[in-house]
Parts: sequence; C-alpha cells; structure tokens
Amino acid sequence: MLTPLTELEVSAGEAVKYGVVETGDPKGEPVVLDAIVEAHKIIIGSAFRPETCSKYLSIRSEHWLGQAFGKRAFYSGFTINGIYAYELGSTYSKQGYHGLSYDKARIHDGDVLEMFAFQDSMGMDYYSYFRSDDKRVKELDLAVDEPVTLHLEGLMYGYGGPMTRDDRIKHHLISAVEEAQLVTVDPETGLMSPIPGAVTSEDEGETTISFDEPGTYYVSALGGEVRYNARIVCPWLEVRVA
Repeated sequence: MLTPLTELEVSAGEAVKYGVVETGDPKGEPVVLDAIVEAHKIIIGSAFRPETCSKYLSIRSEHWLGQAFGKRAFYSGFTINGIYAYELGSTYSKQGYHGLSYDKARIHDGDVLEMFAFQDSMGMDYYSYFRSDDKRVKELDLAVDEPVTLHLEGLMYGYGGPMTRDDRIKHHLISAVEEAQLVTVDPETGLMSPIPGAVTSEDEGETTISFDEPGTYYVSALGGEVRYNARIVCPWLEVRVA
C-alpha cells in the first residue's frame, strides 16, 4: 500500500534501542534503519515496542531487511532523495560499486526516504518517477482544469549506482514507462482510482492530466512496459489543486 510523505523526527540509535541491530552508526548519526523504526511507530502504533519489535521488523546478517511492517521484506530497497545510496568515492565499473545498506546509509535533515518492495525476486524492478518540464517532480501546484503533461520514467534500481542520468541513458539503464495507467490514491485506504484517459504513450511515456475540483491528489501509476518486461516500483506525486 502506498503511503504519502510523512515528516519524521529521527534520532540516532533507534534501531539499537528496539533491538533490530546491536550497534549503531560509529559517528552517532541517524541511518535509514532508524527512520524505518520511526515509521513503524506511526503505522503499527502502540503494539510496536522493543519487546515486540521482532514480530514486525528484523534485519538479516547481510544488513538487509528480513521483514518490515510484519511482512517478509528481503526483496526490498530504498532511496535517499530519489537516489540509490552508495559509498562516496565509488565509481561504476565491471566490478560494480559499493552500495549502502539500511543500517549503514546515513540521513540528514530534510532528506526524503522512500522504501519499497520488489515484485521480482531478482530485483530487476524499475524505480519509477514523474518528470515535467524536463525535470523530476514529487509535487505540483495547479489551478482547477489546468493541464500538465507528465513523463513517466524508470531506472534499474539495482544497477548503475552513482551514474548520472546521461550515463544511465547511454548504458540502457533507464527507460520511458509506456502504457501505464495513472491513478489517484486514497492515502487512508490505499484505494487506487484510474484517471480517465491518463495512459502513458508508447515510446515517450507521456500523458496529460488535469483536475476539475480543488483539493490534494496523490498520483501514481500501475502496469506499464519497460525493458526486459520488468515490473515498476509505483511512483508518487502530490498534486495540489487550488
């Protein structure tokens, strides 16, 4: 179920306090896993306590999640500000790059974290996002009936590390998401409602949407075609209509 952006106050060492890991960051800074503990407090509520934590959240010896929110979560990933977390100084090569795990990736004030589950056990899913006016967007302000053209794009989450967008295009690690149905999402129930006529085009992955009533709309996408017949991680866009 998609969940809207929620502001969290994250303290270093929360994952240690709840027994998810034995040691925290050596510099005493908060990491992604600390933020995930905070998210569990909100979503699970009072049932999530240090003594019950293992029912909902656990980490594997390889520093990746075993379960989260009470569900198996081994095939999952995260981004920080829309980017795969990797060790600074790493460069992409035939030997790859040094990615960072949930308990190693540090976070700072104002960072935006996204966590998602893969649908493919090989981790070939495309992390997708919207672009408008040739830039990536997570939120938009529109007037009633004002149209906006969105381009839905995806990249292979598990490959490419610190590559730039141009590098990813050159190495065929990025793709327009064609024939995806745009939907609005009810943040309380997770119910998805198709936006009439909003299906991304072939080749370009574009479509135009507008809203005839004021309000806040959460827009995502389902289905779609990318390379290798991969699945997509559902994108998230907040649209505020005046």
